[in-house]
Amino acid sequence: MTDERSEARPAGRNGQGSGNAVASALGGRLRAVRLERGLSLRAVAAAAQVSPSLLSQIERGEASPSLVSLVAIADALVVRPGELLEDDAAAGESASPVVRRHQRRVIDDELCRREYLMHLDDPFLEVAELIVAPGGQSRPRLARHSGRDYGVVITGQIVVEFEGRSETLQRGDYIAFDADHPHRIVNQSQKAARVLWIIAHDRSAPDRQRRSSPVQ
Repeated sequence: MTDERSEARPAGRNGQGSGNAVASALGGRLRAVRLERGLSLRAVAAAAQVSPSLLSQIERGEASPSLVSLVAIADALVVRPGELLEDDAAAGESASPVVRRHQRRVIDDELCRREYLMHLDDPFLEVAELIVAPGGQSRPRLARHSGRDYGVVITGQIVVEFEGRSETLQRGDYIAFDADHPHRIVNQSQKAARVLWIIAHDRSAPDRQRRSSPVQ
């Protein structure tokens, strides 16, 4: 079980948005997806390795999850984190083919900041800039999803972990692999790393499966 003190924060600290409204909207969407899946709060909490009380607080808008918690909860719900962050403003902006820098949807966390460069409703691609802190990680454990992953290190150094092996990447290095291999990104160095990460979803898969695959 992860430490609640490191996984929870008061409502309102999110990459963008305003206070309780952001946490409340996130919590409402999370609860709606959970109920749609027919999953109990305890079952999702156990799969995400968070306490039921923390998950209940998040659903009620009383706490905002850290990045690692949000990714773990999204994995447990079989939905991508960006889908939980969608709002009416994002839907309106997706009518334009352009996403301005100030329009990026952001998940902020001490371990890994994630900025989505694309519209969150894109069914085929997920494009994010990751800023992985020293000792940080993209998710609490190895996980797989549909499609194919592509990454380029912009600055710093990361390690992409797989089952039984790992690949160390430095500035300018590129990696691509089928995402059905369990994986995650970690930063074992003393400096923050910036990474451009792209997930190309399998177009032959059902639309729900494509959209449910979480970004690193």
